[in-house]
Amino acid sequence: MEDFGGKVLDRPIELVSADHLNKPDIGIGLARKWYDEDVHAIFDIGITSVAIGVQNLAKEKNKVAVFISSSSSDLTGKYCGPNGIHWHHNNFSQAFGVVKAAIDAGGKDFFFMTVDYAFGHNIQRDTTAMIEANGGKVLGATPHPFDRTDYSSDLLKAQSSRAKVIALATTSVHVPSIVKQADEFGIRPAQIVAPLSMTLHDVKSIGLQSAQGLMETTSYYWDQNDETRTFAKRFQERFKKMPNMNHAAAYGAVMHYLKAVQASGTGDGNIVMAKMKETPINDFMTKNGRIRPDGQVMRDQYLLQVKTPVESKSEWDLYKVLATVPAEVAFQKADPAACSYAK
Repeated sequence: MEDFGGKVLDRPIELVSADHLNKPDIGIGLARKWYDEDVHAIFDIGITSVAIGVQNLAKEKNKVAVFISSSSSDLTGKYCGPNGIHWHHNNFSQAFGVVKAAIDAGGKDFFFMTVDYAFGHNIQRDTTAMIEANGGKVLGATPHPFDRTDYSSDLLKAQSSRAKVIALATTSVHVPSIVKQADEFGIRPAQIVAPLSMTLHDVKSIGLQSAQGLMETTSYYWDQNDETRTFAKRFQERFKKMPNMNHAAAYGAVMHYLKAVQASGTGDGNIVMAKMKETPINDFMTKNGRIRPDGQVMRDQYLLQVKTPVESKSEWDLYKVLATVPAEVAFQKADPAACSYAK
């Protein structure tokens, strides 16, 4: 907002925010209230059940919804909408590079630890298809509630399955505890622990000693090039930490939206959405990105691996980039049978 000049179409740009506590009734209630009070666009949104509700409201109210930390691929599938954009990743793209690397390393057998709500089930469903398409198989799964903190029983089941790969089909909130407890059980290196949703700050929380070797598929890492480092330096000066992919994506999404409003000469949701979709995404983290008719942003992803303590040269020097995953590989094809807007 500051970088855009504080105004758009001669009107001040205003920000409202709230915590929906991962509760659909609170989140959807907030979104309805805001849209009715002339909020034009809602960003980030988070947990799947809230995201689906906001997707429907954006269509009903002719507003804009941009999903950033929401990961369910169903947001561009059976729950897609004409006014929603899935901005930078989904559960398929986050899992793809990690799963392929595990299989390439000889990990053909998988066991899932799955958070027991829509997001976790989406990850397990899409990743299972990915595993089987690459010649692997799933030996079992154990669900856990969102508020679980002790994973002893889940890890024992995963360990006794003798699966080469323990896939964490859960949120980044849960990953640090699971990884640390897995080390207490001596699960690695006999089995590969593969988080399917992880960010820079999870690695920071775990610490390099335990996190070393873990992999992540992401759309942004702060130390990739001069442009990513320039943004990261500004962010660090303001917030005293380096940005992760969600922070970077939020900046890019808001800027893309404001440019579309300016170019359209209106805040009308349908008109602004059309302009956002027809305009290529070019910023510090993405070159020539595009928004599909189903709302999925197509952008390259990057396979990262956590450095060892010896490899790391500074506090935030946490990853090395192993590979670039082209957008057309990282995301599933649009499915017209599931989303009519994909036709």
